[in-house]
Amino acid sequence: MSEVDRIRIGVIGASPPGFGDRAHLPAIQAAEGLTLEAVCTTRESTARAAAEKWGARKWYSNVADLCDDPDVDLVTVAVRPRFHHPLAMAALRAGKPVYCEWPLALDTGEALEMARLAAEAGVPTAVGLQGRFAPAITWARRLVEEGAVGKPLSFVVSQMLSKFEVDSDRSWLVRHEEASGALFVAFAHVVDSVRLILGEVESICARQLTLSPAGVYSEGGTFEWQTADTVMALAELSGGVVGTAYVSNTTSPPQGYSLRIIGEDGQMLLEAPSYYQFSPVRVSAGPLQVSVGRKDSDRLQEVVIPSEHFSQLPVTEGHSAYNVARALTAFAEAIREGHRFRPDFQDGVDLHRLLDGVMASGEEGAWASCG
Repeated sequence: MSEVDRIRIGVIGASPPGFGDRAHLPAIQAAEGLTLEAVCTTRESTARAAAEKWGARKWYSNVADLCDDPDVDLVTVAVRPRFHHPLAMAALRAGKPVYCEWPLALDTGEALEMARLAAEAGVPTAVGLQGRFAPAITWARRLVEEGAVGKPLSFVVSQMLSKFEVDSDRSWLVRHEEASGALFVAFAHVVDSVRLILGEVESICARQLTLSPAGVYSEGGTFEWQTADTVMALAELSGGVVGTAYVSNTTSPPQGYSLRIIGEDGQMLLEAPSYYQFSPVRVSAGPLQVSVGRKDSDRLQEVVIPSEHFSQLPVTEGHSAYNVARALTAFAEAIREGHRFRPDFQDGVDLHRLLDGVMASGEEGAWASCG
């Protein structure tokens, strides 16, 4: 691809140990058609260090300067959720397409403002639900659409992980008002895989809980979790599919991700040892018709995912950057060709509304609409 066709990216949030350093920057290096033009952090010293580490042409300690740079075609935002709204809004006002990590904002109101400004300005957007680009997820969606399990009837999805370490200087991670915890992160990503494969969630009956509030900072010292570590839900999807979702951040040993799809003609099971958006996903199925042939057995059998669903990248599946690179590549292509990228900020708004439904259901002890 010629330099003229390459999308030049400015990354906001480039210092370790943040997600920009772990995923966005190596993804940009790995993906074809992308160039790292600039990085931005809160201090000039860290911005310069990030530019030197990743080979950026420029560095900034002021977001406005990065957004005003005429050589930046696309801005990615990979900082704590509290700053997603102001940073994305600054980039949108400058007319820059934005790829913003999930959670899109602190709440639905902020997310709506972001989506509205993007629509008014006609600026392409993307939200970092990179699990949609996991090879197994994209293949499973195609199989279901082609009728591999017959008419989908129900699903059971879960993600069971152990408590993660928290440094005291990142104590915002333990607070609900910072859009952190099992609801905003693990549950949102897990349910998004269901949304992609089976359809939108129309109504939900759910509870979010903090079952194990005691925490210890990685360098010592105790704290209490002030955000959910467990979410349990019943959900009704468009088209009549029903299912359950269970997410836990207190499971030891961790059991990872599992999505079982039950149809009139068969079942499909997707499994990953950790977050499905960052770890390889295994697919089992049966008895159903798939491209590799008929599986006439009472047991689910592992199915090989066709090679064309994978990308040949310097980073491999299981690296934090792999699916981010696939998402950014698709976003860049959408920008070049002028078509809508999914998931965009409106998809992010819809997911925030789903989380509002979870919170409303828990408060009222009743089913809640997610629209």
